[in-house]
Amino acid sequence: MFDGVWRSQAGAELRLLQMGEAVSGTYTAANPGPAQTHRSRILVGTAEGDIIGFVTSTSSPQEITAWTGRLVRADEKTAEEIHAVFHAVERCSQPKAVDGHIALETTIFSKVENACS
Repeated sequence: MFDGVWRSQAGAELRLLQMGEAVSGTYTAANPGPAQTHRSRILVGTAEGDIIGFVTSTSSPQEITAWTGRLVRADEKTAEEIHAVFHAVERCSQPKAVDGHIALETTIFSKVENACS
C-alpha cells in the first residue's frame, strides 16, 4: 500500500518498501544543507491500514525525526497522498533549553512512482 516513491511540493522524497506491517526505505530532504554529506537517510517504521509511522535521522548528528501519516486518495483520478506530520527533537545539553530544540511540521507527499516500476 505504501510501496513506491513519494514527493512533497518542496522536493523532499520518500522511497518506501512495505512488507506486511514493516516499512523501510529512505528519506531525502528537499534542502539538504551544505554540511550534509549524504542526502538520503534510512528510515524504518510500521504501517497498519492507511496509517504509517517511521523514524529517521537528519543532517544534524544529534537529531531524530519521527513521522506519522495517513494515506489519502480523493478519487480514482488523483494520485495517492501521504498527509504526514513530523516531530524532530534535537539533543541539547540544558534540560530547560528543550523548547528551542523541537520542531513540528506537516507535509503532503504525493505518489510519483510504484516500487515495481
